[in-house]
Amino acid sequence: MNYREDLEIKLQKVTLAIQEVVEDVYKTEQEKQKIIGKLIDFKESIISKGIELHIDLEAA
Repeated sequence: MNYREDLEIKLQKVTLAIQEVVEDVYKTEQEKQKIIGKLIDFKESIISKGIELHIDLEAA
């Protein structure tokens, strides 16, 4: 697996994780916002790494 595939898979996983948190009926809105904030930070770092490596991420 190359860097591009690895970053795309990670980006897809983070996107799915965000969706799961949004749909979770057992978490409070405050808990959801805290988790989503961290996942968005992680997503942004993946995209930044792609830019740094001159990789166009399709899943973005």
